[in-house]
Amino acid sequence: MFDWIRASLGRVQIHHDVFFNENSLYESSAIWEILEALDERGYVYKAAVPEDATPEERDEAGDKGEAVWFRSTALGDQKDRVLVKSSGEPTYTLPDIAYHVNKLERGFDLLVNVLGADHGTQYKVVQHGLKALDYDPSKLHVIINQMVRAVRDGKEVKMSTRRGIYDTLDDLIDLTSPDVVRYMLLNRSPNSHLDFDLDLAVKQSNDNPVYYIQNAYVRCAGIFREAAARGVSDDGADVSLLGEAELAFIRKALRLGEEIELAARNFEPHRIAFFALDLARTFHPVYDTVRALHGDVPPELAKARLRFYRAAQIVFKRVLTLMGMTAPETM
Repeated sequence: MFDWIRASLGRVQIHHDVFFNENSLYESSAIWEILEALDERGYVYKAAVPEDATPEERDEAGDKGEAVWFRSTALGDQKDRVLVKSSGEPTYTLPDIAYHVNKLERGFDLLVNVLGADHGTQYKVVQHGLKALDYDPSKLHVIINQMVRAVRDGKEVKMSTRRGIYDTLDDLIDLTSPDVVRYMLLNRSPNSHLDFDLDLAVKQSNDNPVYYIQNAYVRCAGIFREAAARGVSDDGADVSLLGEAELAFIRKALRLGEEIELAARNFEPHRIAFFALDLARTFHPVYDTVRALHGDVPPELAKARLRFYRAAQIVFKRVLTLMGMTAPETM
């Protein structure tokens, strides 16, 4: 399974330095050491499941005797959590706390968890566990993502792992491309639902944002192939000759450094995807009207415009690279 996961992720240029196997926490007895440490600090007690417990809580604790509970209410939680079922089997909470302790002990000063919306409560319990063990819970930063829906022919494709109805990452790559998958997943903020429109994703038109952004780079590359064929260069270009349309694009492009800083500081990689599309929307109208190699364009103005297109090519290559996408020379 790990080999399969690595291979699938590799297709979209995602490479992890470490794959942490939860089983190692059991093999090293780390989870029981965490339980003992919590017990020593007075945060563990045994009790049967309360009579007013929900079916989910009853299922989690088990009904064959006393379960082991985490006194998380003492740390601000709404209710105490089960650490070990009455059957002796740990719940998710105990290995989750043990994993984060392991990571802090390995020297990480920032832990970023990317979770689905159905895990919005669990990370808070982990933070309570870290606090109980005298670790700094503020080092754990959690990003909650809403769910992804696949859409075909304008309709949501209902998926069910239980019934074997789903699209894998490999399926999406095979239907579209690695670039499309990366961009579609990047181009949304975590608190918004993503409709992965498979019909749009395969379109080779300006309706497809991936095509639209990459085509901006392709157009620049085409200009420089033509310039090379004519023996024309932008050496000694006087950019003061550029018009307002070109300058408006350049002013927007100069915001890239700020966007990168904000994306990194606020854990918002979607900012780069939004910026790339906005940049493409500014570029294409300029390309349609601002000619660099037309016979009626004076040589000095042609050089200035070539310099403009060189700058545009550089910035589109940078945003595509930042998103882990390719910058094709032709399309």
